[in-house]
Amino acid sequence: MLIAFNSGRSTRCGLAREGNFLIGRSEGAASGLTWSSILHRRWWLAGAVLVVAAVAAVFTAGSHGRRLAEVVVPYPHELAQVSFAVGGDVIPHEAVRAAASAASAGDPTNTQGWGALFSDVSDVFKQADFGFVNLETPVAPAHSHGSKPFMFDAPVALLDGLKASGIKIVSFANNHVMDQGWPGFTETREHLRDEGLLFAGSGDTVLQQWQPVIVEANGIRVGWLGMTRWLNGNRNPDKDDQPHVNFLPYPGEAGGAPGADEPQVLAAVKAARAQCDFLVVSIHWGIEYAPAPRLEDVDMAHKMLEAGASVIVGHHPHVLQPVETYTTQDGRNTVIFYSLGNFLSNQSRTYVDGLMPDKDGDPRDEMIGLFSAVRKDYGPAGVRVELGHVGILPVWGENNRNDIAAGRTKTAVIRPILMDREIQQLQARLDELMKLSPATDASGANSMNADQKKEFIEVTNRLKVLTDRRALLLARTGDDYVTEPPKLAAKP
Repeated sequence: MLIAFNSGRSTRCGLAREGNFLIGRSEGAASGLTWSSILHRRWWLAGAVLVVAAVAAVFTAGSHGRRLAEVVVPYPHELAQVSFAVGGDVIPHEAVRAAASAASAGDPTNTQGWGALFSDVSDVFKQADFGFVNLETPVAPAHSHGSKPFMFDAPVALLDGLKASGIKIVSFANNHVMDQGWPGFTETREHLRDEGLLFAGSGDTVLQQWQPVIVEANGIRVGWLGMTRWLNGNRNPDKDDQPHVNFLPYPGEAGGAPGADEPQVLAAVKAARAQCDFLVVSIHWGIEYAPAPRLEDVDMAHKMLEAGASVIVGHHPHVLQPVETYTTQDGRNTVIFYSLGNFLSNQSRTYVDGLMPDKDGDPRDEMIGLFSAVRKDYGPAGVRVELGHVGILPVWGENNRNDIAAGRTKTAVIRPILMDREIQQLQARLDELMKLSPATDASGANSMNADQKKEFIEVTNRLKVLTDRRALLLARTGDDYVTEPPKLAAKP
């Protein structure tokens, strides 16, 4: 399947300026110079220019006049790029559905509140050529057996909300895809197609399994290959003409369900890479709530990168895991997001910073991974597409369940928020309160009124939660690629 997108973001660069050398001229006693000496100096200078032309630096006479010569690095030229923003698990727990319902009245996306839940992060996905999340639920109202703990279903409006928030492709290869049976699995794929969302990780038949989704943007062909290592004890249909999920079971941990083995998957990666310029592999793997990947998954990731993938996007543990950069044997720079954590869920809803162990809040530490595919012209060495511009945005899963339990509000709020943007806003408000209400008046008494004191405490505590969790998050993922969040447009 080839789907073309034209974002209009093709970037073309001229020759790069690597640096400048100054050309000086010395003015000694001019009256003592002869034409022969002048000509001799000029010929010497011409020779020097030729010698140093490779580094584009020439020195000529004088303290009064200067001329600049450019050092030219002719290659590579950046011809085009495609940008990506990837998020983790979207799980429609009952409390999440309640939060969507509560937000529906003021939802500008008209998606029954689902789009409103992504309002703080949607600009990130909309600015990318491809926004991605792991859809960890069927969307099967016609074949639903209902939702309950560890068995999910979601309304079609969730897909509308994702699309309205800038998501263009999802993984539908995870341990919950069969929660509503094979009919529910098939129905979900139909709704994804109807809503115009691409999905990776399954095929219409057994013969179409392990085929990548191929998309094109700015002249770059991008392949998406999805798979899962878990099916919650389920298995693919017995009939080959029915839809199948891409299943790579851990040896001895599949409960007897058949699936592909490592050589078959690596062959599929190689075949997918042959169909595109840049391959992204999405994989549902690992151990739930484990802060680090399984060793066999690290090995598998490296093998898939050597087989041709450029990016591995991992999910399932519900907590963040490290981000690894890896250089392949053929010299390509690649990246592995071992686990993107949750993105929308009701997990760790009762967490209280400072009172509970830090690990209790881990399922609410989230991130958006950023990267790009860049087409570069290397002149006589040819044109190639490379990984570029890797970044992460720290995200916090906001959840006001404790406020509801304490009677401070009745309206559920569950949503991902950009930590750094929220921290900046909170710090700005704290500064305003400090200026408006000095700590003490002339007599030494506190001059804040009751409302200001209450807000000051609330802002301070919220700021502490986010700064604490941000530090824990980056200790897990590494802080090499932390990126500034995009600026919000000024309100009229």
